[in-house]
Amino acid sequence: MDEQLKKVAAHHDEWAETYDCDIARMSLYNRITLDNIRRFVPHEPGARILDAGGGTGVWSVELAKMGYHVVLTDISKGMLAKAREKVLSLGLQHLIEIRNSNILNMPEFARGSFAMVVCEGDPLSYCGDHEQAMREMVRVLRPGGTLIVSVDNRVSALSWLKDADADAVERYLETGDTMIPPDRPEDQRYACHTFTPTELGELFESNGVTVERIIGKTVLRRIGLHESQDPEIQERLYQLELRYCDHPDFVPLGGHLEIAGRKR
Repeated sequence: MDEQLKKVAAHHDEWAETYDCDIARMSLYNRITLDNIRRFVPHEPGARILDAGGGTGVWSVELAKMGYHVVLTDISKGMLAKAREKVLSLGLQHLIEIRNSNILNMPEFARGSFAMVVCEGDPLSYCGDHEQAMREMVRVLRPGGTLIVSVDNRVSALSWLKDADADAVERYLETGDTMIPPDRPEDQRYACHTFTPTELGELFESNGVTVERIIGKTVLRRIGLHESQDPEIQERLYQLELRYCDHPDFVPLGGHLEIAGRKR
């Protein structure tokens, strides 16, 4: 494992203890994510799905509850330990297989092994080589299968550069490359590639995946109501998110971008 991935793994090992609590607070984000996944799941019952870089298994569990067989991979052993606890507590071990694996290189999986690949939580942004990771995920996906990937949004991540000089901002806008987490000491940061919707679509198309949907998650995150705990307000915001999250004018407002496509 190179230095980049060692830092990624260390950060996520440390984060594993609180990750599920942090995710639970992102209710609208999670609902939009699950809605998008449900739109593209395989038609055949029990189909095999890869949850690449799936961390504590948030989406593996949801897919298993739908009856699919899921292989959950991650480079963080801490995240996978939490995933094992969760899978056992829910009695889903017959549907979820857990492996310590790197999305840049998955020789353990044959070409066309999966009916669907999901890569949530932005590992494509911080794996160190998003083009290689994309090729590998497409390789293990069968023709006609669906691929869903979430990434960090270049426009949104501009807020990470609040103390940067003009030269650094210009480089970032041109390349999309930065270092994260922004609030950590420099020696603990690792490289992150942020995307624009256009770049993300081109990455899919150039790897033989036809784009079917791009969304922003979430496009209403800047408004105060987003923090409301009122169920009625949350439901109203959810319906607004569904209406606008894939609208080309609003997609760039999302903190994250998510793309879904089908392998040709």
